[in-house]
Amino acid sequence: MKSARVAVIAAAAIVIVAAATAAVTVRAQPKDTPPTPMPEMDHMLHMHESAASDLRQLVPLPILMQQEMLANMRDHLKTLNTVIGEIADTKFDAASCLLEAQLGMSSLPAHHAAELAPYFPAPMQQDGTAMHHAASRLAIALQDASVTRTFDSMRKVNAALHDVTSTCVACHAAYRLR
Repeated sequence: MKSARVAVIAAAAIVIVAAATAAVTVRAQPKDTPPTPMPEMDHMLHMHESAASDLRQLVPLPILMQQEMLANMRDHLKTLNTVIGEIADTKFDAASCLLEAQLGMSSLPAHHAAELAPYFPAPMQQDGTAMHHAASRLAIALQDASVTRTFDSMRKVNAALHDVTSTCVACHAAYRLR
């Protein structure tokens, strides 16, 4: 069981690293020292340069839909993070319920998928559907693991979690909103 928990924690680390959009450097300071202001940086120039060299397909959306889509993506990441924590705490039923409600096929109406999908290229629509299907399969694997807590059931949970995050990584590697 300990090796399964280590595997889950490793998977969580991979998800968090894969989802990160920018590197942040943290500098330690003495406890009683006020925060040091960040020096003025030309980060906007770097953002412009990286956007110009970004080879992902731009998916133009009206600004309000773009904001909704980005909010959905942040919610997906928050849900995955919570699910991973529940798995680490062996709360498989809670993780399964949350996952299906927030990311599984049952969640499509809540995310306004039918309204957003027509704006996406067909392969992006397929990637999104694949993620929701993978989330539902993970929810089932979690239900199974709740009943039969074996190494094999945890292996299936980890494989299903990998399927979910793989669809996220593939879509984010291929498409951008801005």
